[in-house]
Amino acid sequence: MLNENILFSGLSDQRIQAVLDSTGYTQKKYSAGDIIVHQGDAVHNIGIVTAGSATGKKYTANGEEIVVSVLTENKIFGDVLSGADGFASPVTVQARTDCTVLFINYEKLLYSPHPQAHRILQNMIQNISLKYFAQNKRMEILMMKSVRSKVTAYLEWQRSAKGSRSFSIDMDRQLMADFLGVERSALSRELSRMKKDGLIDYHKNSFVLL
Repeated sequence: MLNENILFSGLSDQRIQAVLDSTGYTQKKYSAGDIIVHQGDAVHNIGIVTAGSATGKKYTANGEEIVVSVLTENKIFGDVLSGADGFASPVTVQARTDCTVLFINYEKLLYSPHPQAHRILQNMIQNISLKYFAQNKRMEILMMKSVRSKVTAYLEWQRSAKGSRSFSIDMDRQLMADFLGVERSALSRELSRMKKDGLIDYHKNSFVLL
């Protein structure tokens, strides 16, 4: 699976294993609901979800929970913070289902003697750039006023990313509502209206833009 991960792009299975061995990587299993990273923790490892899924959540001062990311298989977290010494995690990463996470220590990767370690670091910088633009896109969606405009912009974004007007998303309705900053009931109503208006078709987390 890792040879499909952006971090290891361009590396053979053998080279991936060799670089990982040079960093002393670890794997940990978590049950659904377990906290993987607490908001406020120092982060020194790059995490890759190798099985199951997790969510990145931010808690406001009054205890409100905001979903900022959904981490499915092969998704990466901690890459931004692991190289930013002295900064605490602004989010909590929590297991959404039973999951397994592979951890790579950033400092060991940085000083790895393996000649291909620099390739992974270059790929990591590319992934951080992609995350920046994804977060910027989400901010644009959150600033929209109507539920329909948010839903339309989000589905168009996914269509463009998947390269097809038929696609699946990694979220159930509650996560999708949280991600768009709307009430779940309002999201469900708007999806039904858009389907009735002939704009979309959907079943669970599979969508078609008509």
